[in-house]
Amino acid sequence: MRRLIWLTVTLMALYGGYWVLGAQAVERGAQAALAAARADGRADAAAVDLAGFPSRFDLTVTEPRLQSRDGLLAWSAPVAQILALSYRPQEVILYAPREQSLRLGRQNFALINEDMRASAAVRIGSDLALDRATAVLAAPRLQPQGDGPALAARELRAALRAGDGPAYDLGVELLDLDLPPEMLADGRLPARIARLHLDAALGLTAPLDRHALARPPMLSTLTLRSATLDWGGMVLSADGTLEITATGQPEGRILLRTSDWQKAMELAVETGLLPPERLPMLLLIGGQMASQSADGALELPLTFRQGQMALGPMPLGPAPYLR
Repeated sequence: MRRLIWLTVTLMALYGGYWVLGAQAVERGAQAALAAARADGRADAAAVDLAGFPSRFDLTVTEPRLQSRDGLLAWSAPVAQILALSYRPQEVILYAPREQSLRLGRQNFALINEDMRASAAVRIGSDLALDRATAVLAAPRLQPQGDGPALAARELRAALRAGDGPAYDLGVELLDLDLPPEMLADGRLPARIARLHLDAALGLTAPLDRHALARPPMLSTLTLRSATLDWGGMVLSADGTLEITATGQPEGRILLRTSDWQKAMELAVETGLLPPERLPMLLLIGGQMASQSADGALELPLTFRQGQMALGPMPLGPAPYLR
């Protein structure tokens, strides 16, 4: 019995030492990453604390703030936590409060949700490269600060998984997105997008690892395996591949396909994506192209070339910058 007691005490002491050493390593790593990001102007926080003895490493970041180099993208919250079991520190649960702050371009938003569940796993090694991550937001709502229409949905799901090299598989699903009346063109547009689904592969210039804050990876390729929009009974799908040039603009082609192409073109005009004076010509061309399809569906290439984009034969103007 005495030997059993001493063995138990010894094991407890060894485990306690392991937790202390592990906690010190986690806290030093977090402080070093924060210091590097703070010096680069990409992140800041009021405090970083560690707790959870004996079974967990609970890292609490008070008033975390992240932003892009140009300041056009930013995120902040009153608090955030990274929680891990002490015997599986490479797998974490992420916590953020129900109200967070976003800046997209020059507009500030409040991101509100009823429940947020997120997790991530990194590969064991000195760089702590991301292996996979998932997030589910119940009843997310994007509310502009001041006056402005809010966007609300029933659920948002997202998943990211590492592939070979600095490449990642991305899946996103947004259900029952309710559009504000200000965006509905006097009731002529459906008030709800039933489903947005994306299955894509992202090629990056660097992996997502512990160096990412100091050396942010840039998008180099985008492959749409499948993208689907279900809006008011109209289903639009897309697939294709884009290369991102040194200027940040895409080169390549995305093929758009829909059986409800007349409604799709009318929606594009209502939302300002297409000029209304071109609608009759597009309906005529669309009818001729759809007549060549066995099921009457219309396929149109959305092409990006030399900084310009076009939908089928019609120029749309400058291509967006994706970096």
